[in-house]
Amino acid sequence: MKKTILIFITIAINSNLLFCQILDVSAEELTRSGNVFIKDLTKSDYKDIDGSPYLNNKFQKGKIIFENNKIYSGYIRLNIGAQKFEIKKNINSKETIIEIDNSVNVLIEENKYNLQSFKIDNKQVIGILEECIVFDNLALYYYPKKNIKMPTGTGTVAPTTGYSKPPQPKWVDASEFLILKEDIWYTIPNSFKKLVSKKIFDSNSLKKYKKSNKLQLRKKESLIDLVSYFNSI
Repeated sequence: MKKTILIFITIAINSNLLFCQILDVSAEELTRSGNVFIKDLTKSDYKDIDGSPYLNNKFQKGKIIFENNKIYSGYIRLNIGAQKFEIKKNINSKETIIEIDNSVNVLIEENKYNLQSFKIDNKQVIGILEECIVFDNLALYYYPKKNIKMPTGTGTVAPTTGYSKPPQPKWVDASEFLILKEDIWYTIPNSFKKLVSKKIFDSNSLKKYKKSNKLQLRKKESLIDLVSYFNSI
């Protein structure tokens, strides 16, 4: 009888471990997922724009993590221009562009990304954010963003002979850090004076913090320290 009970417990434990395992999603299952939308990659959209629309030109190891903890593992890069991800199952396979909904998290190396809807300067924006650090009522995000800058006229006239390449539009970095405090979104400005004027944090406490710390408003690690400090007081 004891032997039978022991066998039953062993089977139950093994079944429970199997149920808790994080299972890999195949390419076919990813295609059928209602959380990820796959499209053909059209590079012709960018052929007339100088520069790169990517956060990182190289594909890096990453994972697409679903609400049920299933995972698609492969190589991923973020197409900032399109606000979408490109994936490869292996480094030599053909890339595919995908859209995600807000129930999906994407890990690229150590960085976690997700789709969020947020209101900045009275405008509702939907974009892919990197989660830097998150507390209950205070969080820091990085919004990787690029704009297309159109060429401005130089006022010069091209010679009648020879060939002159017309000026092209180019990708320009417009990324910014965002703070979410008590359900209100704030952009982090480039100057400390403007940060104080936004009144995200108590002005006196913020000035004291700056005196004791080397605060760099464009550095993720420095802003993580800042947010962590104000979460702790």
